[in-house]
Amino acid sequence: MTNSPPAAVVPRSLLLLPFLLLSASFPGAFSFVVRMSPFSAPPLSAAAAAKSASALSSSSTSSTSIASSCAVVSDPPLTTAASGVLFDVDGTLADSWRLGYEATVTVLRNNDLGHADMNEDIYHSHCVYATPERLARHAGLIPGDDDFENAGMELGRQFDEHYVALVSRRTAGFYDGVEDILRNLPEDVKLGALTNACAAYGHAVLEANCPVKSSEGGEGAAAGDDADDEKEGAAGDDDATDAMFALYDRFGTVHGADTVPAPKPSSSGLLQCASELDLDPRTCVYVGDAPGDGRAARAAGMMSVGVLWGSNSEEKMRDAEAFDYLCRTVEELRMLLPQK
Repeated sequence: MTNSPPAAVVPRSLLLLPFLLLSASFPGAFSFVVRMSPFSAPPLSAAAAAKSASALSSSSTSSTSIASSCAVVSDPPLTTAASGVLFDVDGTLADSWRLGYEATVTVLRNNDLGHADMNEDIYHSHCVYATPERLARHAGLIPGDDDFENAGMELGRQFDEHYVALVSRRTAGFYDGVEDILRNLPEDVKLGALTNACAAYGHAVLEANCPVKSSEGGEGAAAGDDADDEKEGAAGDDDATDAMFALYDRFGTVHGADTVPAPKPSSSGLLQCASELDLDPRTCVYVGDAPGDGRAARAAGMMSVGVLWGSNSEEKMRDAEAFDYLCRTVEELRMLLPQK
């Protein structure tokens, strides 16, 4: 069964905004507006028209205010008009740092590297590196060492295998509010994801957070969930389940450091994603939680939005001078992206 997203619908209130504003100022003109309107909706009173126009104006003002407060460049781009939105995964969409930390500790111990200098702060500081380099550094190696590359690749392979197998909504669930952001992106806006973990991990996180349908056509659990999660995934009406199933399908490209020419901060991965979505990079916005995310976006010619709920401090993100906007809350991010 194909679950195609419904065609984009322009809210009637937006199309009627000029008429609503006119009626709010000149109540007597409203009956003329209704007669001339191509819509068959019941006539609104002048008071209701004024209230609707006021709400729309207030929403626009709020979006402008949030954009201004989040901007970190003097002339920030209009991200709400983006044709494509690309996301980092860990620390951006998914609250998964504990999973990454514990998987790292496990891999180091399995390789008799339990003595390696490792704690939560060190883990977070090393998240700027792609998995093989991060693991090699955790093992005490530095670039230039004879075993740095080979050790990193092997430790990274073990990490990916362990890490991906443990993904679920409990270990890598979306941050509160992220699902709503994804649901409310217009259907004509294309979505993608690029992580410095492996591509299989990116797919696993998206699948774990989006219920899938069983072969019998009923509602089932999301990939990687246990019995409790299955009950949760089965709850709700068919429309909600269809929407979430279609949500994963909307990601037209999902890549990791292992499926692009070079990991972030290289721009190659983002350029590959834009090409696969058939989009001009300049019309895309990339959302991430690390300085390398911003640098990759800048190098690719994309708009860049940094989030401050991941592994990096606001000071570190600002010092990178690589973002157009920095968001402290999910609500701020929502107001910076296209909305239905």
